[in-house]
Amino acid sequence: MARNRQFRQSSILFLLPVMVIILISGCQKPTINFGTSFINNNTTNVVVVDTFRVALSTVLSDSFATAGTGVSLLGRYKDPYFGTITSKAVLQIAPPASLPTISNLATYDSMSLILQINKTFYGDTTKVQRYQVSQLQSVIQLPENQFTFYNNSKFPFNPVPLGVADVQINPTQFVTSQKINDTIKIRLSDVLGKELFRMLYNHSDTVKNLSTFLGYFKGLTVYPDDLSEGSIYGFKDTVRMRIYYHEPGLVYTTLYSDFILNNKSSQFNQITFDRSGTPSSQIDSLHPEVKSTSTENIAFIQGATGLQVKALFPTIGALLQYPDYLNVLKAELTIKPIEGSYSPTFPLAPQLQLALTDQGNLVGSPLPFGTGSLVVDYLSGANTSYVYDITPYIKQTITAGAINNQEKGLMIYIPTPAANTTFNRTIIGDQFNSKPVNQIKLKIYYASFY
Repeated sequence: MARNRQFRQSSILFLLPVMVIILISGCQKPTINFGTSFINNNTTNVVVVDTFRVALSTVLSDSFATAGTGVSLLGRYKDPYFGTITSKAVLQIAPPASLPTISNLATYDSMSLILQINKTFYGDTTKVQRYQVSQLQSVIQLPENQFTFYNNSKFPFNPVPLGVADVQINPTQFVTSQKINDTIKIRLSDVLGKELFRMLYNHSDTVKNLSTFLGYFKGLTVYPDDLSEGSIYGFKDTVRMRIYYHEPGLVYTTLYSDFILNNKSSQFNQITFDRSGTPSSQIDSLHPEVKSTSTENIAFIQGATGLQVKALFPTIGALLQYPDYLNVLKAELTIKPIEGSYSPTFPLAPQLQLALTDQGNLVGSPLPFGTGSLVVDYLSGANTSYVYDITPYIKQTITAGAINNQEKGLMIYIPTPAANTTFNRTIIGDQFNSKPVNQIKLKIYYASFY
């Protein structure tokens, strides 16, 4: 018994120093090697903080350029977060560069508008949509002191369509319901077609002179009918209004002459939206900036409807008051899309850009390395994110003062050309969002002398 008691006492005396060492080491800050680009020594004590507030608001741009992008956007879809979004294409047509020689025995067959898809789309592509074509009632001209056309630019058109087509497009396979490879074809009025055919046959001055022709045929708008609801598709700027005819002979041979797109810089997309009944419904021209705390703790980004997110760091200056603070080693901003807000039907923006902004919400200089590419967590979705190293910006912001940081911050937006030619969107959560996995995070690594 005495021998066993002596053994237990020896064991306790041996383990006591080990336990003290473990306890002390568990209370120390981590030692992390950041390299000489951050500090003079190769190692230092580093503290990680991710509790500084990131205040979000959604900012609406009333108008944005949609002309000369090389893409016609056409269709309508319904989004649970952004409402019903519609896009019409407005364009100008020119007569053939070289007029055909047509015999007096030739016969007019038909006229169609031909649009070539570019594989971009947004929404449900399984639905059939009805496209309509109408003739403009005024020539497409820029207003005085205006240099381009915008999403809210409008030109009156004849409400009686020149043509209508029901189409279903599979853009990933270049096949349409009409089996015309990568194009859709909308049959147009034969009354107009025959009239243009006679002008071509006679080599009329109307089709020989561009300005005369534009006075006669002012342009076209292509748009979904009021009941269509499925997807918005992108089309190349290779629009053709084609007249089909044939000459007599033993073998029936179809001939054609193309009226082509005129002045690509004047082709624009008229984009409208109705956000009624959605989480983004408060954002409008009367309320162009709405805090995320008023929109269910989420903020909205979609270039094609003018939505951007402003991020402020109002409390970041408090870091200077930390008793152990030496210097910021790294500042990392992580944006996580709201789980369940995206899908193959509503894909996320592949990239988001960061730029300086102010109390007037003007977009200033982009941050170096401020374009965050999307990283998708295909397994659980929890780590789907955009990540940015904003160390230089945070270092400046810390010393800028509380008033400055309550007004100036970063604008998060979809960079061009995607902002003007696609409808991809991203919905992000603020730090009051009920799910931590959906919250935006600013993580700061700073050097500590403790």
